[in-house]
Formats: sequence, C-alpha cells, structure tokens
Amino acid sequence: MRAVLDTNLLVSYLLTPRPPIATLIDRCLAEEPFVPLTAPELLRELDRMLRYPKLQCYYTEEQRTRFVALIRARAEVVELPETIPRICRDPDDDLVIACAVVGRAGAIVSGDGDLLALEHVGELEILPAARFLERLDTG
Repeated sequence: MRAVLDTNLLVSYLLTPRPPIATLIDRCLAEEPFVPLTAPELLRELDRMLRYPKLQCYYTEEQRTRFVALIRARAEVVELPETIPRICRDPDDDLVIACAVVGRAGAIVSGDGDLLALEHVGELEILPAARFLERLDTG
C-alpha cells in the first residue's frame, strides 16, 4: 500500500514516541510493509516545524537533521502541481491530499481533525494511525 504520513504524525513521533504513531513510523523506517509518499513541500514543512524553538527541547539538532533525512530517503518523493485545488480549511492539508493523489496513495494517515473529518477524497481514505496499522496487518 502507498500512503502519505501527515507531518503532524512525524512531529509527534519525535516529541512523544508512543503507540500507535511510534509503531507506524518505526515500521515505515524499517521499510515495511508500505510505501510512504512525500513531496518537497511536505519535507520543508516538516523541517520548518521541527525548528520551532518550543519543540527543540525534545531532540537535538543532529536528531532533527537525521530524522528529516531518513524520511526523505525512505519515502518516494513526488512533485506537486503548481496549482492545487482547495479542499480543506487549512491549505497545508491540501498539499497532503495533492501528494496522495499524485503519488497514487491508498491512504493518508493523519491526526489532523480537519483531514480526518473528510474521511475520503474520492477513493483515497484518510485514517488515524491505529486504523491504518489495522489495515496493514489485515491486508
């Protein structure tokens, strides 16, 4: 399965690595059993968010740099179109949806209430981490 992991999940992993998010990200980094998708814009957003002064007490600069590099290396990076239709209240969420559509993902995994409220965009499912893990484990 191909899936976009929303930036909020990746940040949560570094702040408080607890299941189900920690389980999901650990499996992603171990190269099983799904293909994570991202885009340059989402990688920049992740790096920008991890540079927030209030978050930097949770990890070192080296850990931040290494984590972003690991995500970049593990994920398939897709190029987003110049214009992205507005679907969500938050334009950053539209980037996540666009990444999933361009990358032919089966799911977006998120903890963001605005995204989760959509549940679907066409055939694309939007799931919390626990439900996505259940999907992976049941095939």
